[in-house]
Amino acid sequence: MSEYSDTPQPLPPINTSLDINQNHYWNYHNIEALISGKKPLTASQDEDLFIAVHQICELAFHQMIIDMERVLKTLAQALQETTDPIIGDTREVCYFFRRILRFYEVVNTTMPILMTMRAFAEFRTSIGPTSGFQSFQFRHLEIMSGVRKYWDGGTKNAEGKLHIAEIEFNQRYGEQVAQWFELYRQHNLTYYYQIFTSRAAGNSQVERLANLQTHPHASAILQCFSAYDDLQRRFHQSHLGLAIQQLKMVGADVGTGGTSFRDYLAKYDQEEAPLFPGLTGFTQQYS
Repeated sequence: MSEYSDTPQPLPPINTSLDINQNHYWNYHNIEALISGKKPLTASQDEDLFIAVHQICELAFHQMIIDMERVLKTLAQALQETTDPIIGDTREVCYFFRRILRFYEVVNTTMPILMTMRAFAEFRTSIGPTSGFQSFQFRHLEIMSGVRKYWDGGTKNAEGKLHIAEIEFNQRYGEQVAQWFELYRQHNLTYYYQIFTSRAAGNSQVERLANLQTHPHASAILQCFSAYDDLQRRFHQSHLGLAIQQLKMVGADVGTGGTSFRDYLAKYDQEEAPLFPGLTGFTQQYS
């Protein structure tokens, strides 16, 4: 199933003309360009933190998307290319899945740093409609996870009009989002979870999951599913808590993206969670 070799060999650079002797730390990691990407709009001593935290999360999302592609590919293979009636070898799936979980931990550890800000009011009006609502990478990751378009219309006001944040997001990424939904329609975490749990013996989901815990390849992947579900819910709950705290400090009840943020940020828990029913309380020893 796996393309991985137990005895990996050195690979040549993609660019064969590269002089590796000139490939120093600063240019290999593109440090100067990375740092120059942080451009505060005000002199606030909190705005640079605000940008840095979001950029750290976006870098994490980027790697999570890359590894999620690998998870979905190897998970599909484990379900199809096997003589086992339930699922084949999931070691390769778990290898990449556990990396995603670690990055999600980074995100969930990094976002609360914004709770330490004392001067959000100094730069809030200068960043315009900038909002976490507009994170296209997070939307990509959610679609790969199997969520529906729960955020659609999340910025509507009392008259039913969308805020400019959502209008601009839809204009820039709407077509791409639609393509993602089609691409991952039968190729997402929720879809594969339903397939492999339905193959287990048992008259109920509880019985099937109990039987899967003793399966040589299913138990580890169930732990990954459970941990991912928990980390995703924690992210949404943390985002809500952060919004409540920071907007209270500036005396506002509407998010920067125009959302009635309490209603919008609670929608994930109300409409999508849990992504993988039956795993609440499942042992999450995925390290």
